[in-house]
Amino acid sequence: MNAKRADRIATWVFWTLGSITVGILAFIILEVLGRGLTTALNPRFLFGKPEAMTAGGGIFPMIVSTLYLVVLTIIIALPISVGAAIYMAEFARKGRLNNLIRFCLDSLATLPSIVFGLFGLALFVTAFHWSYCLMAGAFTLAILNLPILLRSTEEAIKLVPDTYREASMSLGASRWTTIRQIVIPSAMPGIITATILPIGRIVGESAAIIYTVGVFIRNVPVNPFDTAAPLAGYIWATQAEPGVPDWKSIVNGGAALLLIMVFVIYFLARWAGNRYQKKKLLG
Repeated sequence: MNAKRADRIATWVFWTLGSITVGILAFIILEVLGRGLTTALNPRFLFGKPEAMTAGGGIFPMIVSTLYLVVLTIIIALPISVGAAIYMAEFARKGRLNNLIRFCLDSLATLPSIVFGLFGLALFVTAFHWSYCLMAGAFTLAILNLPILLRSTEEAIKLVPDTYREASMSLGASRWTTIRQIVIPSAMPGIITATILPIGRIVGESAAIIYTVGVFIRNVPVNPFDTAAPLAGYIWATQAEPGVPDWKSIVNGGAALLLIMVFVIYFLARWAGNRYQKKKLLG
């Protein structure tokens, strides 16, 4: 087989695999939106309170719970992951300990989320006596997403050229000043991109939050230690134990709205990252 023919076959194979992947993804998206988009865009469904026994309930407290949980989790996880990533990328010496830490982080990233949920139940809900609340779920999800966020942030910092550091230090800047004013701003688009995946995972997570946050409420949570019901957990609970006649409509509408929320958050994060990068290049 000559090189030209092999290249043609490889191109055909990869295009076929890519088309199949995109086709499956498009089918899932269209199926979810087709079943629940009408319900998801209904104002009564969006801004109404859920019902425990009768039909016609809404999901507004669940939407607020989801966004509240995202904000709390990012507030907890982002500073820790960025600080640890700076240490791993800029200060940590190469050796067995460093490799062991990275191995442990990669191993934690592969654990099922239900394991973190049981850990959060045992520690935050039971041992700390927080009961089911947003704060318990936020700490659990922060631990769940910390390995991915930390490793992605570390790689973004490593991608900053060493010439930036050398030029800054040659002008008399200290190492910390170089990291704070040169390295982190240069890596910021990558850090913003690295934050997108955990946000999507927080919005769509159900296995961890059913043990730490709750699955049903009728009022909007205000205090971080209030019981809440993020949308993914509410969808799971409604599907698992239907208590209302229109449970299928709630599940389909909630799934469509969840998908829309992930898309909106993803595009807003990408827009913020691109705008920051353009502003940095122009300024």
